[in-house]
Amino acid sequence: MIQREVVIVDGVRTAFGRMGGTIKDIYASKLGSIGIDGLLKKTEIKEKAHVDSVFLGSATGCSQAGNPARHAVLGSDLGYETSASYVEMQCGSAIDSINHAAWKILANQADIIIAGGMESYSQMAIKFSMATQPYKLTPPMPIPPQLSPVPEECIGMGITAENLQEMYDIPREASDEFAYNSQMRARAAMNAGYFNEEIVPVSVPRRKKDPLIFDKDEHFRPGITMEDLQKLPAAFVPKIGKVTAGNASGLNDGASAIMLMSADKAKELGLTPLARIKASGKGACHPAVMGLSPVPAVHDLTKRSGLKVDDFELIEVNEAFAAQYLGCEIELGLNREITNVNGSGIGLGHPVGSTGARVILTLMYALRKQG
Repeated sequence: MIQREVVIVDGVRTAFGRMGGTIKDIYASKLGSIGIDGLLKKTEIKEKAHVDSVFLGSATGCSQAGNPARHAVLGSDLGYETSASYVEMQCGSAIDSINHAAWKILANQADIIIAGGMESYSQMAIKFSMATQPYKLTPPMPIPPQLSPVPEECIGMGITAENLQEMYDIPREASDEFAYNSQMRARAAMNAGYFNEEIVPVSVPRRKKDPLIFDKDEHFRPGITMEDLQKLPAAFVPKIGKVTAGNASGLNDGASAIMLMSADKAKELGLTPLARIKASGKGACHPAVMGLSPVPAVHDLTKRSGLKVDDFELIEVNEAFAAQYLGCEIELGLNREITNVNGSGIGLGHPVGSTGARVILTLMYALRKQG
């Protein structure tokens, strides 16, 4: 097999909306289409070459689509000739979409691929079983989503964060302080215009008015204080819990898209990549402490690549919960000064299927800005 190198040419994302917020009426694969079209316009790739494939992921699927990735492609300007595959890996959906794209390029099965993800918690669908017999006068009940077939392992995400608070003896004050800093870093980045280059605007129709142009993340709370965070009640374990709405990420709407190419194709088209994919790692852990999965993944990465955590100049670790990040920080020895320098899930929001591409996009621009 010929030796190939995979590069990332560019990327975009929508601004992230609150569940029930500004972009609540836009279903997930439509957000994916907006991301694809924003990337096509930004790179002008259609004038230069054919996009071979698209990989898109989400955690909750799409209320309108059988294959949300194909749905997103058909709703975009790409055309029928670009194939599309849907990837579901919960919070890792977009990163695994990018992995799939890289593998396909490395295997010489494609030269140009768009990968990323989308999520609309506002439009999340509820499943019902078709086996309920109507003549028994039994109303159909929603099927609860499960992350494990073992009932004892079906643990809510908030409880897994509480488990980590206890496991690492993390005080509530430490989680609130971390959440506050995430909000402040997000505010500083927004005020400095750091996200302008990565955000593609979303046109939101309004009755009897011009469309609203949505281009600013709306999850974050610019005026929040430590005192505000400390007043919030426990969200998952009444009275004694340490995880709150303030030190956890939100349920958000948004999409992200990254363009990957073989290095030779980028050179042929005269494009200067933002990054190259040098190595990746994988990891998993018990559902009761699901937020620690980055730890074995990073250990796998360093084993495969020969790199050490200290070799990295900037790092992104998604903030699903402050406790989850802090557990990873303890296990991996992360330097907080170079990690999530522009905020992450707590400050910016966490549209689950989109986040993996968002962290890569934000990280690439931060690395370039810092030289």
